[in-house]
Amino acid sequence: MLQKVLRLLHFLENSLLVALLATMIGVAVMQIVLRNGFDSGFLWADSLLRVLVLWIGMIGALVASRDQRHISIDIATKYLPERAAKSVVVFNALFTAVVCCLLAWYSFEFVKIEYESPSPAFANVPTWVCESVMPVTFGLIALRYLIVAALAPWRSVTNQAGSLT
Repeated sequence: MLQKVLRLLHFLENSLLVALLATMIGVAVMQIVLRNGFDSGFLWADSLLRVLVLWIGMIGALVASRDQRHISIDIATKYLPERAAKSVVVFNALFTAVVCCLLAWYSFEFVKIEYESPSPAFANVPTWVCESVMPVTFGLIALRYLIVAALAPWRSVTNQAGSLT
C-alpha cells in the first residue's frame, strides 16, 4: 500500500515538473514569435517565466531529494567502515534537514511579508502565491531527509544513495 502511495506521489511530482517545463517553453516560444513576428507580446509573460523558473527549480530540488541526488560529498561513506559510514549518512541527513527547516521558516516569513503587503506578480496573481512554493518544498525536503536519517541505521551504506522507496 505504501509503495502505491509513494509511486503516486512520485508520478505527481514528475508530472508537475513536466507541466511547468512545458508551460515555460510554450510561453517563451509564443512570446518570441509574437515579439519578432508581430511586434507585440503579453505584458505578463516575462514575469510568468521568472516565476516558472523558481517553481521548476524548487520542484526539481524536491524531486532530486527523493532519490538523494543532491550534490554531496560521499567519499567518507566509501572508505569508512559500515558503522562509521552510517553515522556520516545520519549526520549529513540531519544537517540537511536542519538547513532546509531554517530555509522553510525564513521563506515562510518572507511569503508572510509579501501576503501582508500584496503586489501583483503577473496578471493580477499576487507575489505571495508565486513565492509560496519555497516554504512548501523546503519543508518537504527537510521531511525527506529526516526520513533518510531515521532509516539510515537499518539500511546498507551502498543503498543510502538510493530512493526513499
